[in-house]
Amino acid sequence: MPEETPLPNGRPSLDALWELALKQNPLLREAAGEVEAARGRWIQAGKYPNPSFAYDESRLGDLRNAAGKLTLTLQQEFLTAQKRRLDMCIAARDTDAAGLALLARKFDVLTRIRRAYYDYLALAYVAQVNDEVVAALEQDTEVIREQVEEVKSRPHTDLIRLRALLEDAKIGQVRGRINLSAAWRQLAAEVGVPDLAEPRASGELPARAPSWEGPAVVQRVLAASTELWQLSAQVEVARLQVSRAQAQAVPNVIVGTGYTRDFTDQFPGSAVLNVQMPLPLWDRREGQIYEAQARLSQARAAVRTAAMRLERDTADAGARYRGALRQEQQLTEEVLPRLKQSLDEVRKGYLAGAAQLGFSDVILAEQSYNAARLRLADTRRELWRAVADLEGLMQLDVGEEPGASNSPQ
Repeated sequence: MPEETPLPNGRPSLDALWELALKQNPLLREAAGEVEAARGRWIQAGKYPNPSFAYDESRLGDLRNAAGKLTLTLQQEFLTAQKRRLDMCIAARDTDAAGLALLARKFDVLTRIRRAYYDYLALAYVAQVNDEVVAALEQDTEVIREQVEEVKSRPHTDLIRLRALLEDAKIGQVRGRINLSAAWRQLAAEVGVPDLAEPRASGELPARAPSWEGPAVVQRVLAASTELWQLSAQVEVARLQVSRAQAQAVPNVIVGTGYTRDFTDQFPGSAVLNVQMPLPLWDRREGQIYEAQARLSQARAAVRTAAMRLERDTADAGARYRGALRQEQQLTEEVLPRLKQSLDEVRKGYLAGAAQLGFSDVILAEQSYNAARLRLADTRRELWRAVADLEGLMQLDVGEEPGASNSPQ
């Protein structure tokens, strides 16, 4: 097997992963290649048509005058109606759109890395909870074993049931570790380095999620979206294409000059001048102009469609964010403290031999508390997925706060 690539600094930080993605991710190199291709089209658009040279020997000579009749012609096509300037403007705007597409691709990759990164940290927390559940059950099993086998104050069935609960928890522990390893492989694939070595220390989710207001988020999304800026550039391209189609209806002029001489008749040579120009009688590019105007309307509609979709996606991610944030607060501040207090009291009363407390009460309290902890882990996972989606919609770089809206350069 090939050696795994080590993680910079050995820590799974978002900064290190993003720095690695900027160097290694093939999706970014692909988009960067399109920018260079667009720049090449812009360079080509500024080139004037090459002149053409023609050699014509229309009548063969004889033994006395082998040259015959020769004609040498040099022709140049002259572009009219500012076609060259329009081509250069279209290519320049295409280059701008390609640059914005590269920026949009960067934020798309960053969003997927963020989601995978937060998933990995959330599953690391799940694995930690499973480890703590197993450790607590192992400790409880030892206590109950003493109560059953040495003190003989509790029935043997209590120990059997607790050991079954411990084995079930160990299954969850193994499954959690498998899910954590799979999450790292997915994260490494999103970074663009599938053989990235899994770190020994998984890290933790941030202690607090960011606090964002809905209207400010929507405003930032619409102001900073590279997709909207790219579509706006494409509207400008479509507008220029209409002008280019109209200019195409104006024929270009071809001017030629040359020299001709008939050696067989012993006539002196003479200069040749010709001007060619197609007559726009039947084809005035009406269909091409009509198509360009339709493309312009389509491009303008695409901007409005994208803005509506961005608002819809922002509303969906915002709802998931607010719902998960509220649930996390309730679980952390209300549910878990009460369940923990209930578990401690039930366990204490059971071990003290309280008649009104059976082992079923202990198991129920234990299961309720552990289920709430795992539910908190799932809630945090959903919360930070929503945070990653909102950060991507707002086009936030690593470590950047929303603040004032930034326009793509």
